[in-house]
Amino acid sequence: MPESNEVLIIVGDATETVDTLYPYLRIQEEGFTPVVAGPEARRYNMVLHEVPAAGWDITREYEGYTLKADIAFRDIDPSNYAGIFFSGGRAPEYIRDDPDLIRITRYFFEHNKPVASVCHGVEIPARANCVDC
Repeated sequence: MPESNEVLIIVGDATETVDTLYPYLRIQEEGFTPVVAGPEARRYNMVLHEVPAAGWDITREYEGYTLKADIAFRDIDPSNYAGIFFSGGRAPEYIRDDPDLIRITRYFFEHNKPVASVCHGVEIPARANCVDC
């Protein structure tokens, strides 16, 4: 059976727009097919984090775009995917406890498949006891 060219992109409500869309496009540029996965196969609201004005040391959160998840976590067979990407934003704060997402995450680490994350995305493999923080 040939190796899959599909890469999971893990999202939820409040996934950061740039953290998600830039990798989504880069994955395609490298010849892979992104498959967006969320707690449910539905449309998710993303957010933008930008410095609102001079004098601010931190970012402010704004409403971003939306992105539809192609598949729900519970329906994923991780052996069908070449890699996994954990996006940032606030979504990892609540999706990290999803038992199916933990199962999927552990599979990628146990099988030494490519794993990537940005920003708060690392909370998911940390919760799955795959990385030390």
